[in-house]
Amino acid sequence: MPNPPHTVSSPAGLTHADALRLLKETGERLELALELAQMGTWDLDVTCNRLQASAQAAFLHGMDAQPFDDDAEQFFGRLPIEERHRMREAYRAAIENCDDYLQLIYRFQLKNGTSRLLESRARIYRDDQGQLSRLAGTLMDITQKRAQAALEASEEKFAKAFHSSPDSITITEIESGRYVEVNDGFCRLTGFSAQEVVGRTAHEIGIWTDTQQREFMVDELRQKGRVHHREMSGRDKNGDPLVLDISVDFITLNDTACLLMNARDIGQLKNAQAQIHHLAYHDPLTGLPNRALLMDRLSQQLSLLQHQNLRGALLFLDLDHFKHINDSLGHPVGDSVLNVVAARLEASVRQEDTVARLGGDEFVVLICGLDGSLDEVTHKVRVLSDNLRDLLAEPMFLDGHRLQVTPSIGIVLIPDDGLTPADLLKRADIALYRAKDSGRNTAQFFHSSMQQAVSQRLRLENDLRLALARNEFHLHFQAQVDCRTNQITGAEALLRWQHPEYGLLPPDQFVQILEESGMILEVGSRILDDACKIGGLLLSQGLVSKDRFLMGVNISPRQFRQSDFVERVEHSLKQHQLPATMLKLEITEGIVIQNLDDTILKMRSLRDLGVGFAMDDFGTGYSSLTYLKRLPVDTLKIDQSFVQDATSDPNDAEIIRAIVAMAQSLNLHVIAEGVETPEQLAFLERVGCYNYQGYLFSEPLPGPQFESLLQLRRPAQATASQD
Repeated sequence: MPNPPHTVSSPAGLTHADALRLLKETGERLELALELAQMGTWDLDVTCNRLQASAQAAFLHGMDAQPFDDDAEQFFGRLPIEERHRMREAYRAAIENCDDYLQLIYRFQLKNGTSRLLESRARIYRDDQGQLSRLAGTLMDITQKRAQAALEASEEKFAKAFHSSPDSITITEIESGRYVEVNDGFCRLTGFSAQEVVGRTAHEIGIWTDTQQREFMVDELRQKGRVHHREMSGRDKNGDPLVLDISVDFITLNDTACLLMNARDIGQLKNAQAQIHHLAYHDPLTGLPNRALLMDRLSQQLSLLQHQNLRGALLFLDLDHFKHINDSLGHPVGDSVLNVVAARLEASVRQEDTVARLGGDEFVVLICGLDGSLDEVTHKVRVLSDNLRDLLAEPMFLDGHRLQVTPSIGIVLIPDDGLTPADLLKRADIALYRAKDSGRNTAQFFHSSMQQAVSQRLRLENDLRLALARNEFHLHFQAQVDCRTNQITGAEALLRWQHPEYGLLPPDQFVQILEESGMILEVGSRILDDACKIGGLLLSQGLVSKDRFLMGVNISPRQFRQSDFVERVEHSLKQHQLPATMLKLEITEGIVIQNLDDTILKMRSLRDLGVGFAMDDFGTGYSSLTYLKRLPVDTLKIDQSFVQDATSDPNDAEIIRAIVAMAQSLNLHVIAEGVETPEQLAFLERVGCYNYQGYLFSEPLPGPQFESLLQLRRPAQATASQD
C-alpha cells in the first residue's frame, strides 16, 4: 500500500515536519558549537575551484564576518606566497598518498601587522574514478593555544633550569628583599635549606659581607637594566667567606617585581688566578721573585735612583760546581741547597732590597738607595759581596750530607754601568763570567774592558763555526814512550786550530768555547774519526804494531753523554779497520761524576769491544779516588802540573809517589804528562813510573811528521820487538 502523501516513513515514526525541525535544531547546535569553539568551516568544489566558507572562516582570514561563496583564489589569495606554496605541497602530498584527511597549519598576516596561526582539518572526497572532487573541513585560530603551550614549555624549561642548575639561583622581591624561591645550587653553596631562607631576607640570614652591596646592585640594575658578572663577597651558613660572581635580571612573578639572581662560587678560581699571577712573577721552588719581577723592580729603581740622586747595585751570583751536587747526590738535595741559599740571601739584605732567582743556580741581589761617592758605594757593595760569599760558604747539613757551596759574583753599579734593566743584567753577567774565569769564589765589578773581552769571545765563537765549515781543525800526535826501552808505545791525538789570522792555536784557547756552545759534539766526532783513520793507516803501513801501540783520544763530557756514543766509537773503528785494542779513550773527572751509572755502563760496553780507558789529569779532582775502583780504567795519567815541580816541590813529589803506588796496587798503568827535563824523567823512573810523554822526547807533531818519526824509530822499534 503506498504511503500517504506528505508523510515521511522513519523508524521513529517521525513526520517530515518533525525531521526538518530536528535537522534545523541539529544544524543550529552545530553552528553554536562551532561559534563557541570559534571554529570556521569551508567546502571547496575542486572541479570549479569554488569555495564556500562560514562567517567565522572568513573572519579568520581577515574578511568581514559573513559567509563566503566565491572563487577559492579570493579566499586564499591573501596568504603570503610561501604559505600558499606550503599549502599546495601539502595538498599534492595528500593526493599522491591517497590520504582521506588533511591537516595543515599556516600563518595569516592581518592588515594591522599582526598574524594568526590557523589550523585547517579537511576531509578529502573523490569521484567514482578516484579523482579529487571536493575538500571540506574546519578552520580554527590556534594562536593563543600555541602561545600558551610555548609559555608553559618556557616555564617548564625555566623551572628545570632553575632547579637543575649547578649555580646558585634565587628569586627575591625587590622591595622587601625576601626570598621567594631558591634552588639546590643555592643550598649547596650556602649550606642553608630552602625552608630556612624562603620568606626571610639576605640581611636576616647574614649572607652578604656588606649589607649595602644589595642596594648598590639594585641601583645599578635600575640604571642599566641588568647586572652581569659583578664580583661580590658573602658568607655561608658557617660564616666561611664566599667570593661570588653575580648576574641579576628583573623578573615579574605573580604580578610582583622580583630579582632573578645567578651566583657562582669563584673562590677557587680567584685562588688559582692569584697562584698563576704569583707563579708568573715568582720562582716556584724558592718563592723568590723571578726574572720578570726583577726586571720590573729594576726598571722602577732606575727611575727612582736617578730622581733621588742615589746609587744601587746589582749582584749576579752563580753557585760554583753546583751541577756536581745534582749529579752526585740528586736533584732533591740540589733543590734543598737552592732553598738554603735563597733563605741566606734574603736574611742578609734589607727589606727594600730584592733577591731573585733567574733559574738553575743563578741568583740576583738588587741593592737600592745607596748614598755617597762612587768609591764609597763601591766599598759598601764590596763588603756586602764578601759577606754574601762568607755566608753562603757556611756548611749545610742536608739529607745526611755536609755540603759547602761558594758563589762567583758579577757586580754592576746603578746607574753608572747601565741605564736599562737589560744592559745592567747583561753587564752583570759579563762580570760574573770574569769572576768564574778567575778561579771562582770571587767577586768582580764590571769594567768596560770586559765588554771588549766578551766581544772577542763572540768573534772567536763565530770563527770556530767557520772553522768547522772550512776544516781548519787538525790533529797533532805526541809520542808516548817507555823510558826503559826508549821505544814509542803510543800517541795522544791533540787538537789544533789553524786560524787564518792568529796561526796555530792550542786547545786551551778554544776548547771551552766549543764545549759551552755545543760545537764540541761535531768537533769531537771528527777527532775520534780522524784518530782512528790515522791509527789504521799507521798499522797498514807497518809503522806500528797492534800489540805495542795505543792511540789515545780525548773525549769531552758532552761527547761522552751522547746516547749513541758507543755506536759512534764502534763505527769509526770498523770504518778505518783499527783494532779496538789499539784505541785508548782519555776521560776526565767531569765525565765520571755527571752520571756514574751511565758512565760505567758505556765504559763496560766499550771495554767488551777491547777499547781501553785512561783517567786524564789524575789527582787534580777531589772525587777521582772515590770512583776509581768502580771504573773499568786501565791507565792513570799524572797531570803535568805535578811533574813540572816534582824535583823542587816535595808536595808534588809525594803526590806522584802516592799515585804510582796506588796504580801499582790496583794493577794499573801510569803515564806522566809534560816531561821536559832529564831530571824529571829520572825522578819518575826512581818512583816506578816508566811511561811518559813530553817535549823531552817529542813535541806534538802533525800526522806526516809523526809518521816520519815512526819511520826513523822503526829499526830500533823492530830490534826492541825482537828482544
